[in-house]
Amino acid sequence: MAKPTYYTRPTFRPTRIPKIRLAHWKPVTAYTRYRWVVQALVVLSFILVPQFKLLKLDLTNNQYWLFGHEVSLRIALQAVVILWLGTYFINFFENYLVGRLLCGWICPWGLLNRLGMIINHLLRRHRRRQVILTGANLLFSTAATLVVMNWMVDLTVLLQPQHPYFGYVWAALGGLVAIGFVILHRMGFKFCETICPFGMYLTVVTQKNSLRVVFDTRRACVDCGLCTQVCPMDLSPREMDFNDHINGGFGQCILCGDCIDVCQERMALENLPPPLRWNAEDEIIPLLPPEATPARQP
Repeated sequence: MAKPTYYTRPTFRPTRIPKIRLAHWKPVTAYTRYRWVVQALVVLSFILVPQFKLLKLDLTNNQYWLFGHEVSLRIALQAVVILWLGTYFINFFENYLVGRLLCGWICPWGLLNRLGMIINHLLRRHRRRQVILTGANLLFSTAATLVVMNWMVDLTVLLQPQHPYFGYVWAALGGLVAIGFVILHRMGFKFCETICPFGMYLTVVTQKNSLRVVFDTRRACVDCGLCTQVCPMDLSPREMDFNDHINGGFGQCILCGDCIDVCQERMALENLPPPLRWNAEDEIIPLLPPEATPARQP
């Protein structure tokens, strides 16, 4: 009996990621349009929940609120624990059933990283690109820090020099802004892979049978490399299904859909169907074509 011939991974020309990353921000598919809407709603909820005192801990004045009513510290902390546990379990099940949507769809920090990439790309020929990008990341870091601190303290303390916690609040603001700026300006999405506890956890537990990007080898690829350049996680979307789970595979993919969008735009110029698709599409065989499956002997 002849030895069956198995499918081998395709060979692609190495794509050099430019110093100024190509940022894809205009939605092409309904998937990416919904992603932008969901991220905007999440950011809005982060701002409005403490502002309307649906849940707020004011440690500077020893006041705590839940659903607009002042409560004790114990009840407020119980609400925080329930919120975190609920978030964890929801994230666990959506990650198991769908994929790593937290980083690409929900995390506000991921949205700030994406905005930085967009600014870096739009200003790629500007003489003062680095200065503007630095200022933008500093602004993003300050805004994010104020939003987070608003859950824990009364921000008006920053304007009250006579308040006993005035210096502490300013020190916390300065320290957190500095940390956030370094992460945004120097690390970007590398923070999600190496430091963020949620990101590291999701890299390990993401399932192969979740929603993921696949490269349909039955379709033409012009080897433009745009999918690699738009990937915020520095992955090669064409090769993710052929790599191991963690190193360059779908365990690191945040399901943003940018690679699929740019692939559709590029292949539309050639009047060809895009080779990058979601594995949820019909008739997609990620690893082995039917003829490569060895037949059973009678």
